[in-house]
Amino acid sequence: MYDQVAANKRRSIALVAAFIVLIIAIAWAFNFLIGYGIAGLIVAFVIAIASSFFAYWKSDAVALRMSHAKPADPVDYARLHNIVEGLVIAAGLPKPRLFVVDDDAPNAFATGRNPQHAAIAVTTGLLAKMNRVELEGVLAHELSHIKNYDILVSTLAVTLVGIIALLSDWGLRSIFWGGSRGRDNDNNNGNGNQVFALLGFALLIFTPIVARLMQLAVSRRREALADVSGVSLTRYPPGLIAALQKLKDDQTVVHSGSRATAHLWIEAPVARKDEEGKLAWLGRLFDTHPPLAARIEALREL
Repeated sequence: MYDQVAANKRRSIALVAAFIVLIIAIAWAFNFLIGYGIAGLIVAFVIAIASSFFAYWKSDAVALRMSHAKPADPVDYARLHNIVEGLVIAAGLPKPRLFVVDDDAPNAFATGRNPQHAAIAVTTGLLAKMNRVELEGVLAHELSHIKNYDILVSTLAVTLVGIIALLSDWGLRSIFWGGSRGRDNDNNNGNGNQVFALLGFALLIFTPIVARLMQLAVSRRREALADVSGVSLTRYPPGLIAALQKLKDDQTVVHSGSRATAHLWIEAPVARKDEEGKLAWLGRLFDTHPPLAARIEALREL
């Protein structure tokens, strides 16, 4: 398990670097097609780096705001604070900030850039529907994401995927509605520039798709590892198994959930079954989590 954690950290660095490369690629394509030259490229590069720094420092706040999470009052949510305080001692972690999402669907997620700047958000539905042992299993799972440093790349993905999609859309709209001086230059410089122009269009069109696929890659392996790590904290696999079974049987979906933050939650907060919504087929197509049944079966084998 420790080898997987170390590999997880290396993949996190690689994924963050890949996201930055995608942003720079979009900036290059946009600049080439619009044709602002070196000055435009420098501005685009600065925007890409600034976006990455913003994502690093503020992605957790973005994720919490998108989910309508509010700080969990220590008096009103004493059980939540009590369980987390016991688990962080066992895990050797600082206590994360705790938030509550007012929603009947049971779910939870962890966010932040490192264990010292981490947060856990749970829904009111999770607090109402889980007993203490089950809630402890879920919270141990989320603390494992923090301990395994999953939260950095998972939280960055929320902002960086959005930035990539926004830059790509902005670039395409600018070309279609405002024209392109780069295309005028194609007529003067021959087939070489035409090839680069086609490459630029391809980048603007397909990079958001690649970013989305990278976002999917962030979550699947990490969820299985967090399940195992969570059980190692509680020393009681039946607790998390029972919690996952309740999540599997529950038909409600978090209202504030979206595909942008789906990979953060312990269960993807999007419709995946036909009875959960009309777009269930889309949720299945871009599912960020392994099936709950498979996760339960894996835990039963421990």
